[in-house]
Amino acid sequence: MKNKAVIGILAHVDAGKTTLSESLLYKTGVIAKAGRVDYGDSFLDGDAIERERGITIYSKNARIPLNEKEIILIDTPGHADFSAETERVLSVLDAAVLVIDASSGITSHTKMLWALLKYYEIPVYIFVNKTDIPGFDRTKVLNSIKNFCPEAVDFTDDSSEAFFENIATCKEEYLNIFLEQSNIEKEEIVKGIKRREIFPVFFGSALKLEGIDAFLNGLDKYMVASDSEGLENEELCAICYKIVHDSDSKRLTFAKIISGTLAIKDMLGDEKVNEIRIYSGEKYRKVTEVKAGEICAVAGLNETRTGTVFGEYKKSRKPLLTPVLSYAIDFGPDADLRKMWSIVSKYAEEDPSLNAEFDEESREIKVSLMGDVQTQVLTRKFFDDHGIKISFREGKIRYKETIEETVIGVGHFEPLRHYAEAQIKITPLERGSGVEFESGLSEDLLDKNWQKSILSHLKEKEHKGVLIGAPLTDVRFTLVAGRAHPKHTEGGDFRQASYRAVRQGAMKALELNKCRILEPYYDYTLEIPESYVGRAVTDITAFKGTATISEKDFDTGTVTITGHAPVSAMNAYAKEIVAYSKGKGKLLFSISGYDYCHNEEEILENTSYNPDSDLRNPSSSVFCSHGAGTVVEWQDVDKYKHTEYSEEYGAVSALIDDAAKEANRLRKEREANKDSFISPEEVDGIILSSVYANQNGRKTAYKGISEAMRRRNDKKEAPKEVVYKGTAQKEKYLLVDAYNVIHAWSDLDSLSKSSMDAAADRLNEIMSNYREIAGIEIIVVYDAYRVEGKQTSEKKYDNITVVYTKEAQTADQYIERYAHQNSKKYDITVATSDGLEQIIVTGAGCNIISSREFEEEVKRKNKEFNERFGVLK
Repeated sequence: MKNKAVIGILAHVDAGKTTLSESLLYKTGVIAKAGRVDYGDSFLDGDAIERERGITIYSKNARIPLNEKEIILIDTPGHADFSAETERVLSVLDAAVLVIDASSGITSHTKMLWALLKYYEIPVYIFVNKTDIPGFDRTKVLNSIKNFCPEAVDFTDDSSEAFFENIATCKEEYLNIFLEQSNIEKEEIVKGIKRREIFPVFFGSALKLEGIDAFLNGLDKYMVASDSEGLENEELCAICYKIVHDSDSKRLTFAKIISGTLAIKDMLGDEKVNEIRIYSGEKYRKVTEVKAGEICAVAGLNETRTGTVFGEYKKSRKPLLTPVLSYAIDFGPDADLRKMWSIVSKYAEEDPSLNAEFDEESREIKVSLMGDVQTQVLTRKFFDDHGIKISFREGKIRYKETIEETVIGVGHFEPLRHYAEAQIKITPLERGSGVEFESGLSEDLLDKNWQKSILSHLKEKEHKGVLIGAPLTDVRFTLVAGRAHPKHTEGGDFRQASYRAVRQGAMKALELNKCRILEPYYDYTLEIPESYVGRAVTDITAFKGTATISEKDFDTGTVTITGHAPVSAMNAYAKEIVAYSKGKGKLLFSISGYDYCHNEEEILENTSYNPDSDLRNPSSSVFCSHGAGTVVEWQDVDKYKHTEYSEEYGAVSALIDDAAKEANRLRKEREANKDSFISPEEVDGIILSSVYANQNGRKTAYKGISEAMRRRNDKKEAPKEVVYKGTAQKEKYLLVDAYNVIHAWSDLDSLSKSSMDAAADRLNEIMSNYREIAGIEIIVVYDAYRVEGKQTSEKKYDNITVVYTKEAQTADQYIERYAHQNSKKYDITVATSDGLEQIIVTGAGCNIISSREFEEEVKRKNKEFNERFGVLK
């Protein structure tokens, strides 16, 4: 079997990346003729929009035979607007080819790509293209690369003494080998490339096929081994990096098999692999299995997303690049927004960086994009795919928020028959860190499953800041305290408690004046005649950018300025440069991340955001007083919280005396020094601190607790105590005839026409929320009676049960049988509009509610709950 390596090819726009790919395919006999981007006949840029524009928009792969090896080459977009597509590919690469334009040298986009390659720890081969330009100076270009990357080595003559001397300068280890042997073995050089200690440099002209043979020989000789080599018999691990829909609208998941073997009919998660394709360009062949190291497209998976990992994969990274502009899409006055949302959601599956959202207040569909070229491509795609003309309103900067001081937020959620409390420590992190999550709470104090529930809820939401309502970033959320009730706590309760904890913590930071707005910044390169340098530097520094003169060409009188500046300012400034330099200025930039907003006061003055009026993100908590829920505003939540936390004592019950705090402090000391002696007194203290341990269903007989609770409550103002009233004689159950309800509810019925799976997911979500409010057990039943060999299956969806019937059994039959068998034990209501089914379940002693009446009931309950507790679902 041939050794395989997945190699991506990256470059700034117009560097000749796709032309190089064509040349490699032509020289290895994969294609009979090298296509050209400008002719619109390249092998890899097969999309109509790509051919018209002459740029790569979507990543595609081809297969290059190389003697006893095979390269799976992935061509990536070069335009900055499609950088997110490029980054998605990096997670599956064994190595990369970075193409540098000999005439442009190291651009800001090149630097951004280099930073990504470093972040993903990918070995790099450098190919300097367009060496046929007049006045090409090999030494000058190589020196500029070495200034950028000191370990870059010219591999043109890899047998000369000078070559080995250059390798020796990369690391002391190679110097010692060279001094002993006067050369360095090929195996050592390959290891150095793999470890990113050596970066081979090749030269040529892809368009004229110059230097291509030498480059292929170099790749053959010094190709790094795949991390997947020899792992065919290990446990399956695969990472998904791309979702597409083919011409027949079949959903395909592109993935790399990291280890093991994947075969037709295998299960990935809860889904079956129906088809496996191996692509090269637009063509593919079907196979029955793929082994470690292979790139494939899998059909039959509807739940996968970009970044989904099956199995254990330790090298996964969170994406660095995010779009910085938000656009509202204009579909025209008569557009069906439900249908438009369905289309946009499908596009967002393929490109998750779109961050598609439906703004219910403005009734707008918004997407996040990198720039104007991306809007033009999406406009064309909408028309080509659906015949719909769309336009985009002016892009707005996507600001973010952060905090500058550690705070601890408290969230409590306790309407009748619900209970959860969470305390989240929010810690500021360095710029570019994103959002991190961890638990710092012992499982002795809160059950592991509840902790996982809290962390899961924290991760599922993009938490907003309180200055302008922008997403929070560069913070760490640490669960430091929490409390559950053995009977009344559901997973959804911790969703509310954790959301409110984050929000309350943010409000505390605001009160301390420690909230800040962040805005996106560009790394830029400006080439401009020397006579305009003064103005450029003055302008850029005026809007808080940095400007450094990095190079001067004495022959042309052109000066190169590099630096870091706000996107909001540089987008507008690009036109100014063209005007005052009379078209001689050339500005290139790429996203470098977020930093402090240069005009924060102006942004604050112009915002209408009021955190207290944001009902979707409440900072208040809900406590139970005399059997009823009471809303407590964020400023007062700490007075009534049921757990306390301090860095010294950790988490203890707020209803326990100081002796418990001391016991918990001793426990923390013991955990910090596990070898230390544990005294009987410490054991007693630990037992004391665990009597309120909140573990699921675990009860305690410690007699001092009730008295401690009474003393604590005596010190507080109302709400003074938690009162739980009696429960019904029979536990209430609601059985939902899923497809009957979907087709009866207009929103779900409309959604089902484009995707029944999406409609089912939405119904499950609605039922999960309704379960939280109504406090009854819910079973949602789906027909699977036409699926050959299918057995009845049940699975948990958050806090509800979802049932798929077995072969030859309809949902009606399942519900009727369940009603007959359990009507004496439970108080059962069935939601359906099926007349015969209603008669049968009524005869079994159950209640019925029509699907339309049930829709109104759900809306009514939601409205009551939202108005009472300030929650919007």
